[in-house]
Amino acid sequence: MKKILQTLSVATRTLSVLKYFVLVSAASLIAVNFASAPLSVASASQSANLQQSFDKIKESVQEVKDSTTNLITTKDSDILSPEEKDKQELSQRLDIFAKILNLSIKEAADTISQLKALNNLEEKAVSLREQFLKEFEGFLKFYNGQKDILEKPEEIDLAKIKEMAQSFKDWRETNYNPELAAATAFLLINRQKATLEMAGNRLTKISSDVEKLKKANLEGVDELGKLLNLASNSLREAKKKYQEAKDGFWLIEENLSAASSTTASSTLTSTSTPIASSTEKITVPEMSVSIENTSSINSTSTPSISIEDQFLSIKGLVGNSLNKIKETYQIFIEMSNFVKKLLI
Repeated sequence: MKKILQTLSVATRTLSVLKYFVLVSAASLIAVNFASAPLSVASASQSANLQQSFDKIKESVQEVKDSTTNLITTKDSDILSPEEKDKQELSQRLDIFAKILNLSIKEAADTISQLKALNNLEEKAVSLREQFLKEFEGFLKFYNGQKDILEKPEEIDLAKIKEMAQSFKDWRETNYNPELAAATAFLLINRQKATLEMAGNRLTKISSDVEKLKKANLEGVDELGKLLNLASNSLREAKKKYQEAKDGFWLIEENLSAASSTTASSTLTSTSTPIASSTEKITVPEMSVSIENTSSINSTSTPSISIEDQFLSIKGLVGNSLNKIKETYQIFIEMSNFVKKLLI
Protein backbone atom coordinates (compact mmCIF):
# COMPACT_ATOMS: atom_id res chain seq x y z
CA MET A 1 0.00 0.00 0.00
CA LYS A 2 2.86 2.33 0.89
CA LYS A 3 4.53 1.73 -2.48
CA ILE A 4 1.26 2.48 -4.25
CA LEU A 5 0.91 5.81 -2.41
CA GLN A 6 4.51 6.71 -3.24
CA THR A 7 3.92 5.91 -6.89
CA LEU A 8 0.78 8.05 -6.92
CA SER A 9 2.65 10.91 -5.25
CA VAL A 10 5.42 10.79 -7.83
CA ALA A 11 2.90 10.61 -10.63
CA THR A 12 0.97 13.58 -9.24
CA ARG A 13 4.15 15.61 -8.89
CA THR A 14 5.23 14.73 -12.41
CA LEU A 15 1.85 15.75 -13.81
CA SER A 16 2.11 19.12 -12.01
CA VAL A 17 5.54 19.69 -13.47
CA LEU A 18 4.41 18.71 -16.92
CA LYS A 19 1.37 20.94 -16.65
CA TYR A 20 3.55 23.88 -15.67
CA PHE A 21 6.04 23.09 -18.41
CA VAL A 22 3.28 23.27 -20.99
CA LEU A 23 2.10 26.59 -19.58
CA VAL A 24 5.45 28.32 -19.46
CA SER A 25 6.31 26.90 -22.85
CA ALA A 26 3.23 28.63 -24.14
CA ALA A 27 4.36 31.78 -22.35
CA SER A 28 7.77 31.54 -23.95
CA LEU A 29 6.18 31.08 -27.35
CA ILE A 30 4.22 34.27 -26.81
CA ALA A 31 7.40 36.00 -25.74
CA VAL A 32 9.23 34.88 -28.87
CA ASN A 33 6.38 36.05 -31.07
CA PHE A 34 6.33 39.32 -29.15
CA ALA A 35 10.01 39.97 -29.81
CA SER A 36 10.48 38.58 -33.31
CA ALA A 37 7.24 39.44 -35.06
CA PRO A 38 6.52 43.11 -34.26
CA LEU A 39 4.71 43.61 -37.54
CA SER A 40 1.99 41.05 -36.78
CA VAL A 41 -1.27 42.87 -36.13
CA ALA A 42 -2.59 39.94 -34.12
CA SER A 43 0.43 39.77 -31.81
CA ALA A 44 0.83 41.35 -28.41
CA SER A 45 3.13 43.97 -29.90
CA GLN A 46 0.40 46.00 -31.58
CA SER A 47 1.75 49.12 -29.88
CA ALA A 48 5.16 48.69 -31.50
CA ASN A 49 3.54 47.80 -34.83
CA LEU A 50 1.39 50.91 -34.72
CA GLN A 51 4.35 53.13 -33.90
CA GLN A 52 6.42 51.67 -36.74
CA SER A 53 3.55 52.22 -39.15
CA PHE A 54 3.21 55.88 -38.23
CA ASP A 55 6.96 56.47 -38.22
CA LYS A 56 7.39 54.92 -41.66
CA ILE A 57 4.63 57.00 -43.19
CA LYS A 58 5.76 60.18 -41.48
CA GLU A 59 9.32 59.57 -42.64
CA SER A 60 8.13 59.25 -46.22
CA VAL A 61 6.07 62.42 -45.98
CA GLN A 62 8.99 64.28 -44.40
CA GLU A 63 11.33 63.14 -47.16
CA VAL A 64 9.07 64.35 -49.91
CA LYS A 65 8.24 67.55 -48.03
CA ASP A 66 11.93 68.31 -47.66
CA SER A 67 12.31 67.72 -51.37
CA THR A 68 9.70 70.40 -51.95
CA THR A 69 11.38 72.85 -49.61
CA ASN A 70 14.83 72.28 -51.08
CA LEU A 71 13.80 71.68 -54.67
CA ILE A 72 16.45 72.90 -57.11
CA THR A 73 14.61 74.66 -59.86
CA THR A 74 16.55 73.62 -62.95
CA LYS A 75 20.23 73.40 -63.72
CA ASP A 76 21.57 76.00 -66.09
CA SER A 77 21.30 74.87 -69.64
CA ASP A 78 22.13 76.52 -72.92
CA ILE A 79 19.41 74.47 -74.58
CA LEU A 80 16.42 75.51 -72.47
CA SER A 81 15.00 79.01 -72.58
CA PRO A 82 13.95 80.74 -69.32
CA GLU A 83 10.32 79.97 -70.13
CA GLU A 84 11.13 76.29 -70.72
CA LYS A 85 13.06 76.12 -67.46
CA ASP A 86 10.09 77.56 -65.55
CA LYS A 87 7.79 75.08 -67.25
CA GLN A 88 10.05 72.17 -66.29
CA GLU A 89 10.32 73.35 -62.70
CA LEU A 90 6.57 73.77 -62.49
CA SER A 91 6.08 70.19 -63.69
CA GLN A 92 8.53 68.91 -61.08
CA ARG A 93 6.87 70.81 -58.28
CA LEU A 94 3.39 69.65 -59.29
CA ASP A 95 4.60 66.04 -59.33
CA ILE A 96 6.26 66.27 -55.93
CA PHE A 97 3.30 68.03 -54.34
CA ALA A 98 0.98 65.33 -55.69
CA LYS A 99 3.19 62.69 -54.04
CA ILE A 100 3.08 64.59 -50.75
CA LEU A 101 -0.72 64.66 -50.88
CA ASN A 102 -0.93 60.92 -51.64
CA LEU A 103 1.32 60.08 -48.69
CA SER A 104 -0.59 62.47 -46.44
CA ILE A 105 -3.87 60.84 -47.45
CA LYS A 106 -2.45 57.41 -46.58
CA GLU A 107 -1.21 58.71 -43.24
CA ALA A 108 -4.63 60.16 -42.32
CA ALA A 109 -6.50 57.09 -43.60
CA ASP A 110 -4.27 54.75 -41.56
CA THR A 111 -4.92 56.85 -38.48
CA ILE A 112 -8.67 56.62 -39.03
CA SER A 113 -8.43 52.84 -39.50
CA GLN A 114 -6.47 52.41 -36.26
CA LEU A 115 -8.89 54.62 -34.34
CA LYS A 116 -11.89 52.62 -35.53
CA ALA A 117 -10.18 49.37 -34.52
CA LEU A 118 -9.96 50.38 -30.85
CA ASN A 119 -12.39 48.71 -28.45
CA ASN A 120 -13.16 48.49 -24.73
CA LEU A 121 -12.54 52.22 -24.29
CA GLU A 122 -13.42 54.34 -21.28
CA GLU A 123 -16.29 56.78 -21.73
CA LYS A 124 -14.05 59.83 -22.11
CA ALA A 125 -11.79 57.90 -24.48
CA VAL A 126 -14.79 57.04 -26.67
CA SER A 127 -15.67 60.73 -26.89
CA LEU A 128 -12.11 61.71 -27.79
CA ARG A 129 -11.87 58.91 -30.36
CA GLU A 130 -14.97 60.30 -32.09
CA GLN A 131 -13.42 63.76 -32.03
CA PHE A 132 -10.22 62.46 -33.60
CA LEU A 133 -12.20 60.61 -36.26
CA LYS A 134 -14.09 63.75 -37.19
CA GLU A 135 -10.88 65.76 -37.41
CA PHE A 136 -8.98 63.24 -39.54
CA GLU A 137 -11.92 62.71 -41.85
CA GLY A 138 -11.85 66.49 -42.29
CA PHE A 139 -8.13 66.30 -43.03
CA LEU A 140 -8.82 63.68 -45.68
CA LYS A 141 -11.43 65.91 -47.26
CA PHE A 142 -8.96 68.78 -47.23
CA TYR A 143 -6.18 66.71 -48.85
CA ASN A 144 -8.51 65.49 -51.56
CA GLY A 145 -9.60 69.06 -52.17
CA GLN A 146 -5.99 70.01 -52.79
CA LYS A 147 -5.66 67.12 -55.24
CA ASP A 148 -8.62 68.53 -57.12
CA ILE A 149 -6.75 71.83 -57.46
CA LEU A 150 -3.70 70.02 -58.89
CA GLU A 151 -5.89 68.33 -61.46
CA LYS A 152 -6.22 71.73 -63.15
CA PRO A 153 -2.53 72.46 -63.85
CA GLU A 154 -3.43 74.99 -66.48
CA GLU A 155 -4.66 77.25 -63.67
CA ILE A 156 -1.42 76.97 -61.68
CA ASP A 157 1.75 78.89 -62.44
CA LEU A 158 5.19 78.59 -60.81
CA ALA A 159 4.54 81.33 -58.27
CA LYS A 160 1.27 79.76 -57.17
CA ILE A 161 2.67 76.21 -56.71
CA LYS A 162 5.54 77.63 -54.62
CA GLU A 163 3.05 79.49 -52.45
CA MET A 164 0.81 76.42 -52.17
CA ALA A 165 3.72 74.19 -51.14
CA GLN A 166 4.92 76.64 -48.47
CA SER A 167 1.41 77.18 -47.14
CA PHE A 168 0.81 73.43 -47.03
CA LYS A 169 4.06 72.91 -45.11
CA ASP A 170 3.15 75.65 -42.62
CA TRP A 171 -0.38 74.28 -42.24
CA ARG A 172 0.85 70.76 -41.44
CA GLU A 173 3.36 72.01 -38.90
CA THR A 174 0.88 74.31 -37.18
CA ASN A 175 -2.37 72.37 -37.47
CA TYR A 176 -1.98 68.78 -38.60
CA ASN A 177 1.20 67.56 -36.89
CA PRO A 178 0.05 68.33 -33.32
CA GLU A 179 -3.17 66.40 -33.98
CA LEU A 180 -1.24 63.48 -35.47
CA ALA A 181 1.02 63.40 -32.40
CA ALA A 182 -2.02 63.47 -30.10
CA ALA A 183 -3.86 60.73 -32.01
CA THR A 184 -0.75 58.55 -32.15
CA ALA A 185 -0.20 58.88 -28.39
CA PHE A 186 -3.89 58.07 -27.83
CA LEU A 187 -3.64 54.95 -29.98
CA LEU A 188 -0.42 53.75 -28.34
CA ILE A 189 -1.84 54.17 -24.84
CA ASN A 190 -4.97 52.17 -25.62
CA ARG A 191 -3.04 49.43 -27.43
CA GLN A 192 -0.66 49.21 -24.48
CA LYS A 193 -3.61 48.71 -22.15
CA ALA A 194 -4.55 45.51 -23.99
CA THR A 195 -0.92 44.35 -24.01
CA LEU A 196 -0.67 44.84 -20.25
CA GLU A 197 -3.87 42.89 -19.67
CA MET A 198 -2.53 39.99 -21.72
CA ALA A 199 0.75 39.94 -19.80
CA GLY A 200 -1.12 40.21 -16.48
CA ASN A 201 -3.31 37.22 -17.32
CA ARG A 202 -0.24 35.20 -18.27
CA LEU A 203 1.48 36.09 -15.00
CA THR A 204 -1.61 35.08 -12.99
CA LYS A 205 -1.72 31.64 -14.62
CA ILE A 206 2.00 31.07 -14.11
CA SER A 207 1.78 32.20 -10.47
CA SER A 208 -0.97 29.66 -9.86
CA ASP A 209 1.15 26.82 -11.18
CA VAL A 210 4.20 27.93 -9.24
CA GLU A 211 2.13 27.71 -6.06
CA LYS A 212 1.13 24.16 -6.98
CA LEU A 213 4.77 23.24 -7.46
CA LYS A 214 5.64 24.74 -4.08
CA LYS A 215 2.94 22.64 -2.40
CA ALA A 216 4.42 19.59 -4.09
CA ASN A 217 7.77 20.46 -2.45
CA LEU A 218 9.58 20.13 -5.75
CA GLU A 219 13.32 20.55 -5.32
CA GLY A 220 14.55 23.83 -6.79
CA VAL A 221 11.11 25.48 -6.87
CA ASP A 222 12.38 28.35 -4.69
CA GLU A 223 14.51 29.54 -7.60
CA LEU A 224 11.41 29.49 -9.75
CA GLY A 225 9.70 31.68 -7.19
CA LYS A 226 12.52 34.22 -7.39
CA LEU A 227 12.12 34.42 -11.15
CA LEU A 228 8.40 34.87 -10.71
CA ASN A 229 9.02 37.82 -8.38
CA LEU A 230 11.30 39.38 -10.99
CA ALA A 231 8.59 38.99 -13.63
CA SER A 232 6.02 40.46 -11.27
CA ASN A 233 8.23 43.48 -10.51
CA SER A 234 8.95 44.03 -14.19
CA LEU A 235 5.25 43.97 -15.02
CA ARG A 236 4.57 46.34 -12.14
CA GLU A 237 7.06 48.80 -13.64
CA ALA A 238 5.37 48.42 -17.02
CA LYS A 239 2.03 49.31 -15.46
CA LYS A 240 3.59 52.28 -13.66
CA LYS A 241 5.04 53.72 -16.88
CA TYR A 242 1.74 53.11 -18.64
CA GLN A 243 -0.17 54.94 -15.90
CA GLU A 244 2.25 57.87 -16.11
CA ALA A 245 1.69 58.02 -19.86
CA LYS A 246 -2.07 57.80 -19.50
CA ASP A 247 -2.28 60.45 -16.77
CA GLY A 248 0.08 62.73 -18.69
CA PHE A 249 -1.91 62.35 -21.89
CA TRP A 250 -5.22 63.30 -20.27
CA LEU A 251 -3.61 66.21 -18.44
CA ILE A 252 -2.42 67.62 -21.78
CA GLU A 253 -5.86 67.10 -23.30
CA GLU A 254 -7.59 68.76 -20.35
CA ASN A 255 -5.26 71.76 -20.56
CA LEU A 256 -5.87 72.09 -24.29
CA SER A 257 -9.62 71.82 -23.77
CA ALA A 258 -9.60 74.45 -21.01
CA ALA A 259 -7.46 76.81 -23.09
CA SER A 260 -9.75 76.27 -26.07
CA SER A 261 -12.85 77.13 -24.03
CA THR A 262 -11.20 80.28 -22.69
CA THR A 263 -10.11 81.38 -26.16
CA ALA A 264 -13.55 80.72 -27.64
CA SER A 265 -15.23 82.70 -24.87
CA SER A 266 -12.94 85.73 -25.21
CA THR A 267 -13.24 85.65 -28.99
CA LEU A 268 -17.03 85.72 -28.94
CA THR A 269 -17.00 88.81 -26.73
CA SER A 270 -14.53 90.68 -28.93
CA THR A 271 -15.63 89.86 -32.47
CA SER A 272 -18.42 88.21 -34.37
CA THR A 273 -15.95 86.20 -36.44
CA PRO A 274 -14.21 83.44 -34.43
CA ILE A 275 -10.47 83.08 -35.08
CA ALA A 276 -8.66 79.77 -34.51
CA SER A 277 -5.82 79.56 -31.98
CA SER A 278 -3.08 77.00 -31.38
CA THR A 279 -4.89 75.61 -28.34
CA GLU A 280 -8.14 74.91 -30.16
CA LYS A 281 -8.94 71.60 -31.75
CA ILE A 282 -8.13 71.87 -35.40
CA THR A 283 -10.82 72.97 -37.83
CA VAL A 284 -10.03 72.13 -41.41
CA PRO A 285 -10.48 75.08 -43.80
CA GLU A 286 -13.54 74.96 -46.04
CA MET A 287 -12.86 73.46 -49.45
CA SER A 288 -13.86 76.70 -51.12
CA VAL A 289 -10.79 78.31 -49.56
CA SER A 290 -7.58 77.57 -51.41
CA ILE A 291 -4.60 76.42 -49.37
CA GLU A 292 -2.58 79.58 -49.86
CA ASN A 293 -5.16 81.40 -47.75
CA THR A 294 -4.73 79.06 -44.78
CA SER A 295 -1.18 80.09 -43.89
CA SER A 296 -2.47 83.06 -41.92
CA ILE A 297 -4.31 80.77 -39.51
CA ASN A 298 -2.59 80.71 -36.11
CA SER A 299 -0.02 83.25 -37.36
CA THR A 300 0.19 84.87 -33.91
CA SER A 301 -0.13 81.65 -31.90
CA THR A 302 2.43 79.85 -29.80
CA PRO A 303 4.54 77.46 -31.93
CA SER A 304 2.85 74.05 -32.06
CA ILE A 305 6.15 72.22 -31.59
CA SER A 306 5.72 72.49 -27.81
CA ILE A 307 2.47 70.54 -28.04
CA GLU A 308 4.10 67.92 -30.25
CA ASP A 309 6.96 67.55 -27.77
CA GLN A 310 4.50 66.93 -24.95
CA PHE A 311 2.81 64.12 -26.84
CA LEU A 312 6.20 62.73 -27.91
CA SER A 313 7.10 62.41 -24.22
CA ILE A 314 3.91 60.39 -23.73
CA LYS A 315 4.94 58.08 -26.56
CA GLY A 316 8.31 57.68 -24.86
CA LEU A 317 6.66 56.54 -21.64
CA VAL A 318 4.56 53.99 -23.54
CA GLY A 319 7.75 52.75 -25.17
CA ASN A 320 9.34 52.30 -21.73
CA SER A 321 6.29 50.36 -20.59
CA LEU A 322 6.52 48.15 -23.67
CA ASN A 323 10.18 47.41 -22.97
CA LYS A 324 9.30 46.30 -19.44
CA ILE A 325 6.70 43.92 -20.82
CA LYS A 326 9.29 42.44 -23.15
CA GLU A 327 11.54 42.02 -20.11
CA THR A 328 8.70 40.20 -18.33
CA TYR A 329 8.27 37.75 -21.19
CA GLN A 330 12.03 37.17 -21.25
CA ILE A 331 11.79 36.08 -17.62
CA PHE A 332 8.98 33.73 -18.61
CA ILE A 333 11.40 32.15 -21.06
CA GLU A 334 13.98 31.74 -18.27
CA MET A 335 11.32 30.06 -16.14
CA SER A 336 10.50 27.71 -18.97
CA ASN A 337 14.18 26.79 -19.35
CA PHE A 338 14.46 26.26 -15.59
CA VAL A 339 11.51 23.88 -15.57
CA LYS A 340 13.11 21.93 -18.40
CA LYS A 341 16.15 21.39 -16.16
CA LEU A 342 13.90 20.18 -13.33
CA LEU A 343 12.42 17.58 -15.62
CA ILE A 344 15.79 16.15 -16.64
